[in-house]
Amino acid sequence: MDKPLKSVFLHKIGNLNDKIIQCLKRDLDKRFLDYGLSTKINKERMPLLESEYNRMRKQYDGSKILRRLFDLATDKQYFRTLGVLDVDIFSRGLNFVFGIATPPNNILTKKFGVSIISLTRLREAFYGHDENPKIFRLRTLKEAVHELGHTLGLKHCDNHCIMRFSNHLRETDQKPVKFCESCEQKVENYLNKIKFES
Repeated sequence: MDKPLKSVFLHKIGNLNDKIIQCLKRDLDKRFLDYGLSTKINKERMPLLESEYNRMRKQYDGSKILRRLFDLATDKQYFRTLGVLDVDIFSRGLNFVFGIATPPNNILTKKFGVSIISLTRLREAFYGHDENPKIFRLRTLKEAVHELGHTLGLKHCDNHCIMRFSNHLRETDQKPVKFCESCEQKVENYLNKIKFES
């Protein structure tokens, strides 16, 4: 295996259990090392702001949080950043989202891709059920891989693929934790192109 080409930085947003981030780092390393990507944990914690909270909806505006994380990532020149938070978030036109990402459609987002995932609706307790740590960990990994996939140029995919859009949690549970052959090839091509542009 070649030395990792680039790093994905995991960034805690708001109150978050450190164990969750450490598990996610290990799980993402297993998924992305073959692509030349290593995972690092940013020790700084980004606070949630009152201006990002919508009192009517009782949710945080994911787009506002994503913009602030993008400013931080570009300032630090992080190749890819995944913010992890444990509050309910929404995005324009959607009642809630499990995560959101900046697609690499301009020079800045190609160099410094940013995504966030919310853990809140991945927990069985949110739906009034007993917690299942194993399922929660797998859901967290799936959403992380999905959103990072968007930062690597992938759109939603109709195949049996991690990039398939999830309208609800059961759809997340049904999809695999890996890219389909087509998406895998696109990620490899995207990263190879970046390697030659660097």
